[in-house]
Amino acid sequence: MDEKHKKFLMQIYELYNRFGIKSITMDDVAHELGISKKTLYQSVRDKTDLVEQVVMLVADEHNHRLNEIVSENLNAIEELFRVNQHMNHMISNQNPAMMHDLQKYYPEIHRRLLTKQRRRMHDAILKNLRKGIRQGIYRKDMNVDIISKIYLTRMKYHFNTDPYMTSDIDPRNLIREIFIYHMHGISNEKGVQELNKQIKNYFK
Repeated sequence: MDEKHKKFLMQIYELYNRFGIKSITMDDVAHELGISKKTLYQSVRDKTDLVEQVVMLVADEHNHRLNEIVSENLNAIEELFRVNQHMNHMISNQNPAMMHDLQKYYPEIHRRLLTKQRRRMHDAILKNLRKGIRQGIYRKDMNVDIISKIYLTRMKYHFNTDPYMTSDIDPRNLIREIFIYHMHGISNEKGVQELNKQIKNYFK
């Protein structure tokens, strides 16, 4: 995908993120981009194709940022704090209406997106757990495959649409509490010292 097409898709993402997906027509998209619908349809088959291209690109961009964090050679605990910081920033800037529309009107795209995200998250968590064990700040006696899946299960609460579960909870606070709970469960004594240090740095 060339940079021009990426820029085009990110402009549409901003439109969807402001107003939701359902309310934005292909006429609106063409108008926003300053192009004709004929030109628009040279890049996408239809609205469903456009929605899929947009949400998958945004997911890839977030994944690219997470890979950049991992490449900074931080210790495993600070690495997770940086990832958590990025996720909170992402959540703060995402309109829930967009994800609601995606789930309701494009369920197959939503399913593929979640499958892709879960696979990436699972791989990233496994790598971080093994890194922390090598660095001597995570417990050596844990089953990393089980722990990674437990953490993914807990994170599902962020995507839970049941009002009883999430209506009175700030998503950022939810992510934070799940994160700290997870960190205490995997850190050894040395790791807890590093954890407390990072809490002071990141959760002022």
